[in-house]
This record gives sequence, C-alpha cells and structure tokens, in this order.
Amino acid sequence: MICINCQTKMEPYFVKKTFHIMRCPSCKLMAVENIPADLSPYYSEGYFTGDVTLDGYIDYDLDKEVTKKTYIDYIDLLAKYIHKQGQVSMFEVGCATGFFMDLARQRGWETEGIDISEYAVKKAQEKGLAASATTLESYQSVKKFDVIVMQDVIEHVKDPVDVINRAKNLLADKGLLLFTTPDAGSLWARVWNKKWHAFVPPQHLFYFSAKNLGSILEKNGFEVVHTAHHGKWFTVPYIIRLLYSWTGLKIFSKLAEWSAKSFLKDFAIPINVRDTLSLVARKI
Repeated sequence: MICINCQTKMEPYFVKKTFHIMRCPSCKLMAVENIPADLSPYYSEGYFTGDVTLDGYIDYDLDKEVTKKTYIDYIDLLAKYIHKQGQVSMFEVGCATGFFMDLARQRGWETEGIDISEYAVKKAQEKGLAASATTLESYQSVKKFDVIVMQDVIEHVKDPVDVINRAKNLLADKGLLLFTTPDAGSLWARVWNKKWHAFVPPQHLFYFSAKNLGSILEKNGFEVVHTAHHGKWFTVPYIIRLLYSWTGLKIFSKLAEWSAKSFLKDFAIPINVRDTLSLVARKI
C-alpha cells in the first residue's frame, strides 16, 4: 500500500477487528488496507441511533444539539474568510440529518448536502433541507459553491485525494473547504497509541495529522488558512459509548444503552483533549 501523501510504501502498524491499519514511515499517515467494497451497511439507522457495534452515535441529533456552540463557531470562522459579499452558498459532504446545514440556513446561507445514509438524508429532508442520498463520486452539479464543509468525513472515504479534487471542482474561485477530523498527530492520540478512541475501522479508513493533511491539500490546489483544535460537548451516553470503544468491556455497552434512556441523556460535558483537528483551506 502506497501513502497518498508522499508515495512512500506504508508498513503494517496493527490489526483491529480484522482490519489491517498501515502506517507511512515518512509522514505518519495511517490507513486501512483491506477496505470493504461496500461501506453502506456500516451507516445504517443503527449508526445514528445507538448501535454500539457500529461505533456511531447514541442519538445523532441529541449528540449534535449539545455541540451547537462549536458549530456556530465554525460558521463564524468560515464567514471570516469568505472573500465575497452577499449570499453565501454552502455544500456539505456527509450532512447526516442536516444539523449543521440547518444552522447555516438560519444564518441566511443557501445550503445543500449529501450523505451516504438514506436514513440520515430522510431526516434532513423532513427538516426541509436540500439533501440527497449519494456520494461525492456520484454527485453531479454545474453549480459552484462558496463553501464546502466536511465535518468528520475525510477519515471515512476510500480515496481522500479524489474527494478533495472533486470538492475543488465544485468550489467557486477562492472558495473555502472546512475539514474536521481526528488528529492522529495529537499528543492525546500518541499517548493512547493503538488504544486511541478514533481507531474505529471500517468507519474510519484514514488517520491524518495537521501536517500530512495540510500537505495533501497544498499538493492539490489549496492553501491552508486556518488550523485549530476545538473542543466539543459530549452527552453522557456518548462518553460511555467511547469507553466501550476503548476498552471493549460489555458493561460500558450496557451502561450506554441504559443512560440513553435515562435522565443522563440530557447531561453534557465539555471536553477538549486537542485531538479534533479543524482546518480551513482556500482554493487557489
């Protein structure tokens, strides 16, 4: 397997749930070698509604509701770098149930989104949002967007370079691309090593750092204008589900299911271990 950033031959790192995670000895990019041909079963309704075997969400909209302030901060950040005046058009790849799209729409932006999950797209459409169940590889449009958003998406795709170039083709001149993704180069990730919570194949297929993701973007027609590590609010059930992912102890699986139906589902805790990378790049 060849590194998509520096074309170095990648080396075996470790195996998790039968999936072989490879690591580049040069830039430290990591990737799953044996990617399933069809990923859609991993993004069924259960991914958004608490199936702990799918390493997804306890309740997607509830989990995202507590992160609203962070999402508003992202919209403010994008607004700071948008070069044009007037109406802003935004396209979201991996829009899920449309939570972020809805916040951008409330700001007055024109929004459109796609997601691999038919279940999630149906939920977004019920909110009156322009969402389609498709992939970026299949999406076709003559429209050019001012902003393209990929929150917690780039680590899920089979060919990140292809996705980045397809996004570039959909962007207007000097358009912006926002990524958020787990930062495999963070201190938290390095301390936890192979126990890091973001190692969840086959949902996560690539594991980036700020440096190697920035390098990929710069090689494909973008200029990185902002990087940061934003914290998030997490519901108690979501945190317990992460503990299950880390440890594999079934007690945490049971506790996650119980807490999602109890008063604990309404409690959230702010956490920032600086392992979530947010990056804004401009098309050049």
